[in-house]
Amino acid sequence: MEIRGHHFLCMLGFRGLGYDEEFVKNMNEIIERLNNEQDMLIKVVDNVDNICALCPNNIDGECKIESYPGSVREKDRAVLKILGIKVGEVVRYRDIVNKIKENMTEEKMMNICKDCEWFGLGYCLEGFKKLKGG
Repeated sequence: MEIRGHHFLCMLGFRGLGYDEEFVKNMNEIIERLNNEQDMLIKVVDNVDNICALCPNNIDGECKIESYPGSVREKDRAVLKILGIKVGEVVRYRDIVNKIKENMTEEKMMNICKDCEWFGLGYCLEGFKKLKGG
């Protein structure tokens, strides 16, 4: 499975909202699978991934909102830098979750995600706090 960096944070607070029903179903299935198979190997990417497969911004395998200041690719790279994971690296999902617990902070997350249309709902940050045990 391929997952882009910022999606590791999105999955923490996902509540069934999204672009359309197909996207939401795909996201829910991926999250459920990862939660049930924590030893699954993930190829970490900074471009279109398995979650993006049903996103309306995915045009022929390319994200149309990919490369500009504050873009999703920049968010991916910022998250991965904090987690100490390189693009293209293959990591167990459990290890990624542990890296989020150990290295991510609310402040870092807010700095990365502040421009995201979904972040303002508070679900991602709430999911992050729950992961950290708060």
